[in-house]
Amino acid sequence: MTMSDDEGSGNNFTFPARNSLAWTIVTGFETYYLPILVFVGSLGNCLSVFVVTASTKMRRSSSNYYLAALAISDTGFLLALLLAWFGIVNVPLVTRPGICQLFIYLTNVCSFLSAWFVVAFTVERFVAVRYPLHRQWICTYNRAKYLIGSVTVAGLVLCSPVLLFTEVRVHEAISVCSITPGWERLATILNFVDTILTFVLPFSVIVVLNTLIVRGVYEVDRARMLLEARLSTRESPLALQQSRITKMLLIVSSVFFCLNLPSYVMRLYAYVHPDENTVTDMEVLIQRCCLLLFDTNFGISFGLYCASGQNFRSAAVELLSCYKNPGGTTADQSRQASTNQVNTFGSKQKVTTGRCCWKKTPPQPSPHEVHNANPSIPVK
Repeated sequence: MTMSDDEGSGNNFTFPARNSLAWTIVTGFETYYLPILVFVGSLGNCLSVFVVTASTKMRRSSSNYYLAALAISDTGFLLALLLAWFGIVNVPLVTRPGICQLFIYLTNVCSFLSAWFVVAFTVERFVAVRYPLHRQWICTYNRAKYLIGSVTVAGLVLCSPVLLFTEVRVHEAISVCSITPGWERLATILNFVDTILTFVLPFSVIVVLNTLIVRGVYEVDRARMLLEARLSTRESPLALQQSRITKMLLIVSSVFFCLNLPSYVMRLYAYVHPDENTVTDMEVLIQRCCLLLFDTNFGISFGLYCASGQNFRSAAVELLSCYKNPGGTTADQSRQASTNQVNTFGSKQKVTTGRCCWKKTPPQPSPHEVHNANPSIPVK
């Protein structure tokens, strides 16, 4: 892993200003759009983590753990992006010793994690669609947590070399966060490895699996429609939920691919044309536009989840309703009457339905269930 133009977007702000309209527009976007993206994106990512971890409905699917991990890594990248943005307003934090190394390391780690978290839940959705009978024992919470931890450790270790050959240098009277002299060859090799690990390999997996998932979803939907037409039955709630999760994650991975692809294409183009002296103004402008798309990918998670995931929207609305009504019930649930129940020891207890799902309350029986007073019978 090493510093690259894709992750080190702050380096592109050192180019002298051109007088073209396109250059002025792109510069304006970098000046005003990036801080809005950082603020709104970080807030949205925090809300995404809250909804996934606090909602019982969302915790039922192990795929949502990957979404929470993805939101956290995206927030880390946005914070690093904020450091680069300060260079636009003449506060060169990135060119300070220590912050320079932290900026490059954080952007590399977060880019690596985001790519492989998307790969992780894409693989899980592929298993759920193509091998539904194996989903319950392959797509588990513990396995998701283990994979998230393993990917995180791998990213932290593989990206650590950038801490050794990154330093603040003065180039043409301008301080830049660049490669330490003498490490250029190793940095080039590691940059190539970084391209393989964060672009070629994960994006190849995403494209192949998404193609197979789309085909599998089409086949399942077609078979389900034929079965419903013959038997006049409705789709089960569990199957409907899995279908919604699959379609949402398919959209998330596709958007991730589309927003990242232009930036990595420009990186590959830089390998083909390594001479920096022959870079034209148009190539620099295109690169800056691609970086804006690349940066946008890290700040749209919450909006993307809300737009593509009905389960996520309903969980977010439910949590918001609980927050507005701290008494513990939503507007619809508060109209439900409390029901007297018999506990396992034979005494009556009052159970109020509609309790907020993030409250750590002991599990209660449903209103229509009456359990036997015999304590030897377990209460589910």
